Amino acid sequence: MQYINPIEILGLSNATDTTSIDTETIKKAKRKLFADIDLSDNGLFNYHGLHITKGDCEKAIDYLSNNDYKEFYLYLANNKKLNEFLVKGQTDVFSNFKQDSIFKLPEFVKFVSPYFAPKFDKALLIAFENENVEQTKAILNTSSLISQADVNTAYKSVSNSIQNKIAEIDEITKDIKNEESLYDEDDIEDVVEIVKDHFPAKTLNCLPQYFQSQILKIANTINYLSNSIWDAFDTTQVPNDLTGYLLTLNIGGLDRPTFEKNFDIISRKNNERIEQQKNAPILKKYASFLIQTKSKTLEIKNKTLTPLVLQSWVNSSISIADVNNLPSVFDEIKNQVAFSLRIMSVEVWNSYSNIDVSIDLISKANNITGLKSETKANLLEAKNQLTE
Repeated sequence: MQYINPIEILGLSNATDTTSIDTETIKKAKRKLFADIDLSDNGLFNYHGLHITKGDCEKAIDYLSNNDYKEFYLYLANNKKLNEFLVKGQTDVFSNFKQDSIFKLPEFVKFVSPYFAPKFDKALLIAFENENVEQTKAILNTSSLISQADVNTAYKSVSNSIQNKIAEIDEITKDIKNEESLYDEDDIEDVVEIVKDHFPAKTLNCLPQYFQSQILKIANTINYLSNSIWDAFDTTQVPNDLTGYLLTLNIGGLDRPTFEKNFDIISRKNNERIEQQKNAPILKKYASFLIQTKSKTLEIKNKTLTPLVLQSWVNSSISIADVNNLPSVFDEIKNQVAFSLRIMSVEVWNSYSNIDVSIDLISKANNITGLKSETKANLLEAKNQLTE
């Protein structure tokens, strides 16, 4: 539906009010317009770069028989930015857009909306696809010129774009569930950036209530993808990042608490995994020590290892100060180290009757802090026996 301003093509834009645009004035201007068209090379009128026929002009001029339309066309002829937007979608209108009082007239909105909505739709799509938040907000600021009957037209392209992107993410989820995914453990984190590119939160959060149901669909789509990755891959970080990102969307109603609860569960598991990975070298170190103490104890028992060599090995393998600096998560490790020292101490005494090395080992065990009360009691009793 092409917008043509009859007052503009008739050259009557300078009229001070509609009373000066009477029937006789219109007829005179129309004769001149048609004469110019007849004398043109192609028999068409150049209107803002568009070539329109006599018939197009005739149809537009007929609207001036309606006094309301005449007033609206005169206003638009003098609102250059809005008029050019209606003709060919020039986006200058969105810069410093002024909400004129005429926009409050339901009749004016009903009149202009069928022309405005399709151009608005195209401009909004470009701003949305470019993730231009400020331009998106500026365009949406003009939505007062869209009547309820044209809302679907105004938001059609952005809505279709969102739906297509939802379908693309759903396809990734489907492939993961069917074990047909192109992603593996090494690159599954790439889907986080894909989701962010498909669903830019800052731009989506600018959109009006009309898009609320689609934003909820986006959240569900991201959530399904997160759950699928959780089930299929040995990673908690990617589900954590995905569920965290979906919470940056403006999700209303009763749905948000469900996503928040899901995120809390995943986040807790992910933090545990991070802690495990951070502690892995420490666990490996003390696990190795505890395994070797068994073989060292057996060597003492078989007298293939001397107490002094054992003492030297213990001193080079662990530091009691380092053991005491371990966080509380390693309390069980502390108890196991203490017991291993006690066992070696007892075996040194039983096999070699070497009181010095035995007391040194049991003293090390007693100097470990953060032990269970029963462990402390056991170690102290052993030390007292050796001291006696």
